[in-house]
Amino acid sequence: MFVNVAISIPSAATFTYGVPDDMEGQIAVGKRVLVPLGRRNVTGYIVESIFSTDTPSVKDIIDLLDSEPLFNAQDLEFYRWISEYYMYPLGKTLKSSLPGGIDIESNRWVCLSDNRPVENSDLPDAQRNILGILADYPKGLSVTKLKKTAGRKSVISELKGLQDLQFINVGDRVGKATITKKQETRVAIRSPLPPNVTLTEKQGKICEFLERHGETDISSLRSEFKNVRATITSMEKKGLLDMSTHEVYRSPARSPHIGKENSAIRLNEQQEKALGEIAEGITSHRYFPCLLHGVTGSGKTEVYLKAIEETVALGGSAIYLVPEITLTPQLMSRIQNRFDGKIIAILHSGIGQSAKYDEWRRIQRGDARIVVGARSAIFAPVRDLRLIIVDEEHDSSYKQGEHLPYNARDLAIVRAKQGAATVILGSATPAIQTYFNTQNRNFKLLELTRRVAGRDLPRVDIIDMKQEGGNTPPLFSRPLIDAVRETLGAGKQTLLFLNRRGFHTFLYCLDCGYIFKCLNCSVSMTHHMNDGYLMCHYCNFRVKAPPACPTCGGSRIHSYGMGTERVEEEIATLFPDARVGRMDSDSTSRKGAYEKILTSLDRGEIDILVGTQMITKGHDFPGVTLVGVVSADTSLNVPDFRAAEKTFQVLTQVSGRGGRGDSPGRVIVQTVNPNNSTIRLARDHNYISFYHDEIAMRQGLGYPPFSRMVNLVISSTNEAAAADCAKKLHPVARDMAQLGGGTVAVLGPAEAPLYKVKGRYRWQLLLKGKNIPALHSLAEQILGYNKDSTLRIKVDVDPVNFM
Repeated sequence: MFVNVAISIPSAATFTYGVPDDMEGQIAVGKRVLVPLGRRNVTGYIVESIFSTDTPSVKDIIDLLDSEPLFNAQDLEFYRWISEYYMYPLGKTLKSSLPGGIDIESNRWVCLSDNRPVENSDLPDAQRNILGILADYPKGLSVTKLKKTAGRKSVISELKGLQDLQFINVGDRVGKATITKKQETRVAIRSPLPPNVTLTEKQGKICEFLERHGETDISSLRSEFKNVRATITSMEKKGLLDMSTHEVYRSPARSPHIGKENSAIRLNEQQEKALGEIAEGITSHRYFPCLLHGVTGSGKTEVYLKAIEETVALGGSAIYLVPEITLTPQLMSRIQNRFDGKIIAILHSGIGQSAKYDEWRRIQRGDARIVVGARSAIFAPVRDLRLIIVDEEHDSSYKQGEHLPYNARDLAIVRAKQGAATVILGSATPAIQTYFNTQNRNFKLLELTRRVAGRDLPRVDIIDMKQEGGNTPPLFSRPLIDAVRETLGAGKQTLLFLNRRGFHTFLYCLDCGYIFKCLNCSVSMTHHMNDGYLMCHYCNFRVKAPPACPTCGGSRIHSYGMGTERVEEEIATLFPDARVGRMDSDSTSRKGAYEKILTSLDRGEIDILVGTQMITKGHDFPGVTLVGVVSADTSLNVPDFRAAEKTFQVLTQVSGRGGRGDSPGRVIVQTVNPNNSTIRLARDHNYISFYHDEIAMRQGLGYPPFSRMVNLVISSTNEAAAADCAKKLHPVARDMAQLGGGTVAVLGPAEAPLYKVKGRYRWQLLLKGKNIPALHSLAEQILGYNKDSTLRIKVDVDPVNFM
């Protein structure tokens, strides 16, 4: 028997291994194996069992790492599709999809031998330094750690020389997985007790405890009785106790109760009609894609929950995706109050790896039938999947930028099609692509045009900041200040939205104009005033804010721009008695921080919350009646053909946070472009007119949805090499495209807007066409043309971010 194994390396190939006789009955697709690869032993994933092979000199599996599969054949079909579509190796796709921290591999290990010299003065300095380091590690250390300790990029030649002299031993050592199953020892009193057994006082108390409480984990006994291990061992030998080992599931912490949940909510006529269509799709167990287009506050979430009830009642399972983990506390609070907690699983980056591993296996076994999470939850090995919900489907957070560049919204559609399931894409501001699909393809359009309980959409006022404050516009307009004061007086809450982080955008020198930029990236560093440091939000490089200019030595260092810290500080100065909070990626970086902020807002403990896009997405707080958009212009001017779409979406979404309770809402939008059509249509909550304007522009220019795109990002630590490669690739790519029938246009090359990130200089080459196989083929040819190992070419299919 043989198996084909996918390994997380930059290759699309799978590898064939023999199966030892004692493992044959345990082999299954979806299990992990430890296999030899070159000089290392690595973790691989079984993707196929076969009974013959033409591969010569097949090596055997070393170890089987799972007692049960982590995915099945149907899941593997989905993962294969992802690998092929996004042009990402299958092994790396599987590693990205599965829980982290579970794989093991061997490391090159170095230790001193018994022949090590007492004196090593005749050796070169580098070799003497290595022997000195090894002397501090009697058991040895990995080559990786040795290089780091020695401060060298390579130690190969030094190790070879020391090995030839027999001063050191070098070999492979298999490491341990960071995450494994948690086992718990349980103790029960044997019944009946053996006769004529003499008990000590402590043993008697333990027997009494076990008789009262029944089978108990040993940690509970340790809490009740000190130094219990020896006593338990003695009692077991006397035949008084039965010991057993059980696996313990580690669950994510239960979400705090946020908001009010009422499972007896009566749906209105529009909600009932939408749910009826959805329920028909779920019951039929067929592929049914639909867009639930509902204005903010129209009750989309209640429709989702009713749809999940239908799914669970039929014995099926559901995946519920949200774009940000900050949305999960309020959502989980509602779901946990509505459904049995035993069938709910949660998957997102905010929970620990151990809990995520256990949740994954609960899902795979079919114990968890409702999976809630951010974009990575789309990979969950759900059994009998009948429903996928993608809330705020327009949100760009569903697209991953690093590693596997997938879009969870698109994968939800693919997975529903493969599994004959219903997929609901929900939004008040659907992606242009999604709404286009309802008009030109087979996506069903379900509409909720009114807010629940007859509530009105908030009134939106546009403030022309050019008319405020003379030559230097203030941070807050007079109407916004007055509205905040009025809201505080009424005992209600305010949200202030700014899509920027940090106290100021950047620092610059008034004498020579020098701008403080990151050493690794071509971006200005953000000034965080509270902590007194400059930080790059792309590579996390940070440095103390200097008192003088490094170029001219001048001391007139000035800050320019605005960020959430500055907004928070100035609003607190204007309203010293108000309780002001801030919610951005800096203030929520600690575990549980965002839950604490949302809980405080829900309890009315925050009067004014300043935030970035985190506060725009799906939150429902009835006490919020005023929303202020500090600057509506930020996203209009980015180099992206979707700039208007993203601006419309964020303005509509943040406006929708207001007036969701009994009191009417008001929104104040500050802008220097008050006549911009996107801003005006957002003010009027007029998605349909915006869609028609935008789709006409896209069709005229041949942008998606009238074409598909693949972005090739060429990067190198050598600036000249990156530029040279990009410029050479263009004519080659153009010629390849012509040979392929001329159906693909090659645009560029051009420097990326963020030219340097993490020390790498970046160029972009954009492929555009209507035929995705042709785009794939051309991208594959371009990748094959590059033979320079110092250059990276990253393929991004259906790009969302062009920075």
